[in-house]
Amino acid sequence: MSDIECPGAGNFLGLCESYSSPGKSRFSIIPVPYEATSTYVRGSSRGPAAIIEASANIEIYDHELDIEPARQGVYTAPEVEPVPGDPAATMEAIEGAVSEALASGSLPVVLGGEHTVSVGAVRAIAARAGIKGAPVPGEDFFVVSFDAHADLRDSYDGTPLSHACFLRRALEVARGMAIGVRSLSREERDFAAAGGVRVTYADEIHSAGAGAVDLGDIPANVYISLDLDVLDPSIMPSTGTPEPGGLGWYDLIDLLKRVISGRRVLGFDVVELCPQQGNVAPDFTAAKLIYKTIGIIIEYSANGG
Repeated sequence: MSDIECPGAGNFLGLCESYSSPGKSRFSIIPVPYEATSTYVRGSSRGPAAIIEASANIEIYDHELDIEPARQGVYTAPEVEPVPGDPAATMEAIEGAVSEALASGSLPVVLGGEHTVSVGAVRAIAARAGIKGAPVPGEDFFVVSFDAHADLRDSYDGTPLSHACFLRRALEVARGMAIGVRSLSREERDFAAAGGVRVTYADEIHSAGAGAVDLGDIPANVYISLDLDVLDPSIMPSTGTPEPGGLGWYDLIDLLKRVISGRRVLGFDVVELCPQQGNVAPDFTAAKLIYKTIGIIIEYSANGG
C-alpha cells in the first residue's frame, strides 16, 4: 500500500486527507448519480458509487507512465443531488458543481450517471470560458465524445435532455466530434454531414488502426466525454446500451494520448456504468480508465506536469 492511501477513506482511490483536500487537489471528482432517460438497461445512477468503491483497489503507481498521478491530489466532491422530474434544474446543479471546481483551480472529472450529465459539465466550461452566446478569441474549446452512439438527436422520447442528445446539446456551446460510433439514426448521420461534425466509426478504427483517426483540427482546448460503451462489451458489459464491435483498452488509451497530447484539457467525464451484481470487473475498469486519463493529462497535456 502506498503511503498516501488511507484504508476506509471512502473517496476516489482511498486517499489520505493531505492528498484529497478540496483546496490543494489538482483534480476534482464530481459524482452525479443521475438517471432519468435510460432506454434499455437501467442502473447508471449506481455507477459513481461503484466506481469510487472499486477505485480503492487501484495501484497508485502507473508503470506505463512511471508516475504516481494521485500525488498531485484528487478531491472527491459530494454527490450532485439530481432534482426529481426536472432535468433542466439537474443540469444547473451540475453546472454549479463543475464551476466550483474550476473556480478552485482544479480540473473537473464528472462521474455519471447517464450521459446527459455531461451536458451540465460542458455548459459550465463554456460559460466560464465566455463562449456561450459570444465566442472569445483564443478561448474556443472542442468536445471529443468517445461513444458507441452519435448522441446527435435533437430530441428523444420527447425530451432534448436525453442521453441520446448529449453531443447535439454540447454543439450548442462548442464544436465537437464523436469517436468509436457504431450505432446512429439516419437523422443523426444527415445532421453530422450537414453541419460538418466528424463521426469516426469503430469499424474504421478496427480496419485502419487508432493511429489513423484524423484529429488534425482539434483546437488547443478540449473537453473529453467517455461513454463506457465505446469499449467492446467483452471488456465493458455493464452499460445501458451495449453495442458489439467496440474499441479495445489499448486502442482507447492510444486515442486518449493523441487527443490530449499538447492540448489543454478543461475537464472530462466517464459515464454510463450500470453495475452488475457479481461482476465487479467493469467497475474496476471504469475506475482504472479515470485514473489512467488523469495520468495521461499530467504527462501529455499542455496543462500537465
